[in-house]
Amino acid sequence: MIRSFLAVAAVVLAVVLLLTSSGARPKATGDSLARAAVAAAASPANAYAAVPVGVALTRTGRGFWVAEANGDVIPEGDAVFYGDPASVNLAGPITSIVATPSGHGYWLLEGNGGVFSYGDAHFYSSAAAAGGLEPNQPTLDMVSTATGNGYWLVSRDGGVWSFGGAAFHGSARPLHPPSAIVGMAATPGGGYWEVARNGGIYSFGAAFHGSAGPLDPKTPIVGMAATPDGGGYWEVERNGGIYSFGDAVFHGSAATAPLPAPAIGVVSTANGGGYWVVLANGTVRSFGNATPLPSAGLVSSAFSLVGEIITVDPGHNGGNRYDPSYINQLVWNGREYETCDTTGTETAAGYTEAAFNFDVGTRLATILRSFGASVVMTRTNNTGVGPCVNVRAAIGNNAGSDADLFIHADGGPPGGRGFTVLLPVADGPNDGVIGSSLQLGLDVRSEFGPGTGEPVSDYYGVDGLQPRDDLGGLNLTTVPKILIECANMTNPTDAALTENPAWRQLAASSLERGLSLFLTGVA
Repeated sequence: MIRSFLAVAAVVLAVVLLLTSSGARPKATGDSLARAAVAAAASPANAYAAVPVGVALTRTGRGFWVAEANGDVIPEGDAVFYGDPASVNLAGPITSIVATPSGHGYWLLEGNGGVFSYGDAHFYSSAAAAGGLEPNQPTLDMVSTATGNGYWLVSRDGGVWSFGGAAFHGSARPLHPPSAIVGMAATPGGGYWEVARNGGIYSFGAAFHGSAGPLDPKTPIVGMAATPDGGGYWEVERNGGIYSFGDAVFHGSAATAPLPAPAIGVVSTANGGGYWVVLANGTVRSFGNATPLPSAGLVSSAFSLVGEIITVDPGHNGGNRYDPSYINQLVWNGREYETCDTTGTETAAGYTEAAFNFDVGTRLATILRSFGASVVMTRTNNTGVGPCVNVRAAIGNNAGSDADLFIHADGGPPGGRGFTVLLPVADGPNDGVIGSSLQLGLDVRSEFGPGTGEPVSDYYGVDGLQPRDDLGGLNLTTVPKILIECANMTNPTDAALTENPAWRQLAASSLERGLSLFLTGVA
């Protein structure tokens, strides 16, 4: 694949423009052109990682394109490379790829609603370009009309955008789905379904044939595919399990043995006599009359976190010490009143916990975003005051976070070392997430120690875990949340680690692995 540098030929409002390159990179249409002017010509890389997010099959069924979060498109088998936005300054990770009906082009969807068109794929506008209609949450999937004269986009909260000849029949957003929307599929007649992580199906202009929701899938649903006549559909779960409804025939599943990577989608064959289950390492598993498509897979440092919303909550703040009247105000923590916040601890050399928390949190956010996650930070600098613990909890709750991580370091006895994961105790608001928070804590504990070399605390908690019922951030959460005391800053050995930028990077990487293990089942 050619990775030549991009240059802008012209930018004229919504007119389809040509993008030239210093080599033979195919021309692109769509939102990539509007941003190509700000892409650094000598720096083709962007902020996202080379992790597969989707696969589109060729018309023959003997090849496929793999799309990665950083915009790379990798052809396999008889798939032809028509171009990609890997050299464009992406505003969000790539989240989906859809082939045109002819198989001579494809569209790529960006997490902010942007659309990139290559080959014979026509650009019909996008959610990012539709002023005032930008998505509230990431756009995760895209479906073409039967003729390729339009397409639909769907966001995590159920919003649907229709362009070209794609008709709008409604969306799940006004229904406030209790589980995140993860994909969609369309009928030949122009109706469509949305599928939720819990297996629920929402039908618009299309018949409802059942859903996996009542069947209680063992792992989250990650996508769906319709039969060619629109009379049924398949749902696929993260472990490769398949659920069939309507005239969709069950041909087997990938859940019969552990997978090398999580499933991220399912694609039907042209006649509906089979399907491919797509894995997060860029390979596919074939069932029914789906042609086996051997591939070595892609080497990646992690799997995609596209569609996940993660709140990173760096404890305390650098300005807290200068505004005692603010941080000492009392706030309700779900059980009793506690102070809004505190100043935190520091090392003997004066390196503050607030600075440590923010540094690790910022490093963690960068890693998470590179893998496609949407990250919400409770604070964006280390010079402010607060926010109060109840506000921190509300930020994670209001974001609909899939996980919320409260980053701290301890000020324990100087002779003690180690890290501790603090867990919420049921008190009303958090009752529904006690089990998931425990699992999050176990996953983070399993990765943090080996990743950083830090032992579990020898003075606090049991095996690195400690339930707490007196912390507002944990008491008031309605999403899976834990607090981690990464080290003891009053201990000379631990203090030296917290002051070391290289160790803080290890801490951030280890926290990311724990979060990935919780969210995808694979670290």
